[in-house]
Amino acid sequence: MSTSTVNSDLFVPRKGEPYSDKRAIHSSHVHVATPFLSDENAQTNAFGYPVPGPQTLTPAAAIRAHFFVDTTTWDAVLDHGEFDDVIVGSGFCALAYVSEALERDPFRKILILERGGFWLADHYQNLPLPYRAVLDKQTQVFPWQLSSKTYRSELKSGWCPQPSKELMRGFPESLLKAQAEPIFWKKAKLLLHVTPADKIQNNIFATLQTKIGTILKDNLSQIPSATSVEPAPLAVGKSTPTSTRLFNKFSIQGPLLTLQDKQRQLAISKRGSPLMIATDVVVESFLTDPDNNNKVNVLNTSRGNLCFPDENTNIILATSAIPATTILLNSLESMQERAGNRLSGQILTYIPARFPIDQERFPGLGGCSQGDTCTGDCGHRLQMSATYIAGQDSVSQQQYHIQITAIYSPHPKWDIVDAGRESTDYAVSVTLEQLEGSDNCIVLICTSLGEFNERNPDSWMKHNPKDSNPITNVKVQATMDQKTTSLQEVMDKATFDAITVLAGSKFEEIEYWHNEGKNCGWSKEKLTDSEIHVPGLIHDASTLYMGPESDPHAGVDENYTPYGCKNVYVTGAAIFPSAGSWNPTLTMCGFAQDLARKIVPIAPKA
Repeated sequence: MSTSTVNSDLFVPRKGEPYSDKRAIHSSHVHVATPFLSDENAQTNAFGYPVPGPQTLTPAAAIRAHFFVDTTTWDAVLDHGEFDDVIVGSGFCALAYVSEALERDPFRKILILERGGFWLADHYQNLPLPYRAVLDKQTQVFPWQLSSKTYRSELKSGWCPQPSKELMRGFPESLLKAQAEPIFWKKAKLLLHVTPADKIQNNIFATLQTKIGTILKDNLSQIPSATSVEPAPLAVGKSTPTSTRLFNKFSIQGPLLTLQDKQRQLAISKRGSPLMIATDVVVESFLTDPDNNNKVNVLNTSRGNLCFPDENTNIILATSAIPATTILLNSLESMQERAGNRLSGQILTYIPARFPIDQERFPGLGGCSQGDTCTGDCGHRLQMSATYIAGQDSVSQQQYHIQITAIYSPHPKWDIVDAGRESTDYAVSVTLEQLEGSDNCIVLICTSLGEFNERNPDSWMKHNPKDSNPITNVKVQATMDQKTTSLQEVMDKATFDAITVLAGSKFEEIEYWHNEGKNCGWSKEKLTDSEIHVPGLIHDASTLYMGPESDPHAGVDENYTPYGCKNVYVTGAAIFPSAGSWNPTLTMCGFAQDLARKIVPIAPKA
């Protein structure tokens, strides 16, 4: 991005004072050929004249100088900053709330606090293939202590299904009413660029997408527990109506910094307020004023305390479920009995398979006889598809869904780059080893998600008084009960059934990818439970579920406010009474936007 935020003390809002219109000088506006500035405040040593400048520039420092609050500005924030909203976290829910709030009132003064620093400029799948290596334990943090019975998975997903009202089990009427508004899903999908896989039409998601969808739809009855099938709704759409990039994995960084730049321009022309983002700030807890309806007046952070003497600043917890719950456990006595009594999420099954191409079902697909010497004129091209199957265990009534990604790769060595970039998410990203030797096959990567029973008393999150670190002083336990185990069995069978349906007449030649053992690689031997079950819980939810005050374990009221305080609001899956099996991103963003519509008045037009 070529523009800069304004990191000046003059831009930190004071009570009753407007923003200054003084601009920072951006590096792209400076020319090395003109080392002298006429400005009376010009530096005496600039641009390597009369001596070389500092040689210790780091990427983090360069990024911070243009986009994020610097040390001087942060000191001013601590000293006299006045904000309408302080957002904790900079993820999907933060973007959803902030974009909606500023659309309603461009003059709203907002500060975003991000625990980490700037990592990648885009979704790693939009970057060259080697960047897939960054998604490992070196880029994950675990701010809790697990019980000895628990695992937690690191996987996240970009699939964005829209759940029906019937799938939102236990949701209060206020949330059901909000999601029924026509604007709810429309704006959330617009924010995330959600596009059905059959509408991408970029020559990769094309013929195979249509064929896979038709086969599954026509044979859905052969998967007894399945209830529906549809082209996968994916957050991969065009960022602008005229963009020629038809498959673009949604990433928060670009839209958030674009919004920040827009607000900077509005501030310069006195038509709005800057959006401030501070990185490397860990929010630990907050204090409330018992004499004023328990409104928050102090936010404790790793870089000092933010004080709100007028007690009019909103604190928006836009983190994932466990960090938001930790902050509330560290802040409110009322949360000790309410928060964390319920913990839900999803279990995951992962099955890679392949079968030989049936020319009657998939005419025109097949390997290239030229192999690696092919120059691209053989007529065979990489094709992919993404399909979403929903289902339910008839005994437990628990939900599951299957994400099926199909890949036809006639030139594995050359196709792997596009296949990696256009995989629907990390969990279904095919490898070169899986594609090699599969040029006459359809490769399937099946990821199945089942909901974790939220009524399991052996799954919980609790304050850990033995840990003095306010970031990690919680214990988490997630164990599978009979309901979840029953669902897992039904879900696994449905996934294998779906693979058989797609193989058709080639069902006896289905092979599965084994990562270990004597059958490492492709083999007809069926995968075992230990090979297909990903340990742990993903998409953690329900730790602060919304419910009436009479429910002793409900965390927030119908206005998204935790019981026991005012002007604090919670977004994300923490407020979901049940997790469902559907990926939560779209729904979380919809409710974050709904929160903004509830608490941010529309500013009168100038």
